[in-house]
Amino acid sequence: MPAKSSRLARSGVALLLGAAAWESCSPSTFVGTRAPVQQARTAMNGYRFDWMLEGKNGEKGLQTTDGYWVGEVGFEKAMGAQGYRYRMRPTSKEMKEGKEIDGLIFQFGPLKVRLGEAFGGTGNNEALRVLKKKLVAEGMYDKAKIAENEYWKKRFGHNRWEPSYIDQSNGLPTNGLFRGLAAWSGIDPLKEEKGKTWFEADYGKPWLKKYVGFRLPGFVSAEQVKREYDSGKLLKK
Repeated sequence: MPAKSSRLARSGVALLLGAAAWESCSPSTFVGTRAPVQQARTAMNGYRFDWMLEGKNGEKGLQTTDGYWVGEVGFEKAMGAQGYRYRMRPTSKEMKEGKEIDGLIFQFGPLKVRLGEAFGGTGNNEALRVLKKKLVAEGMYDKAKIAENEYWKKRFGHNRWEPSYIDQSNGLPTNGLFRGLAAWSGIDPLKEEKGKTWFEADYGKPWLKKYVGFRLPGFVSAEQVKREYDSGKLLKK
């Protein structure tokens, strides 16, 4: 046993001496050579938020660049400066003004808790609704896609591309946590909820556009489809 232990000890010492010799003979120790520049370990390759929005170089995914980082705080400040919410939470300005925060804050004695955000948080607010209207009004803006649509229309009788779908959520108040039957079904013949606790988006119904002028088998008439589509058109100024 003692002989075996001594051999292991000698092997360990030899490995340590070899590692030290390698380090001392690295290129950075020779005269006339420049020591390799080591980047700080805290530096990160961050996301370029502006490039992602711009779609620079035709890339629509995540884009990064050295020495630039937008973290959680950066995203929140950037979006808040434009009036948009981050993480479906009201901006600091909305909290101060008490704008569109009903049901989000609960008070227990002297303590105020933003408990409602866990159940009723939304990224929609006035700024986002304005943006959605703008996007719907712009429609198709990509010149390449517009040109391709013209070609397809002549050759195949229909477009190749359609404008991007804009979701119909608007964040306007509903009747508490649970929506009414009219909001769930879309039918309110007595006008008990529509315009009171149920508000539809007023910037169009894109999923119905392709059915305008057609009768859907087993569904509704062409006139009914057009009536429903027209009910969601942009309001006239």
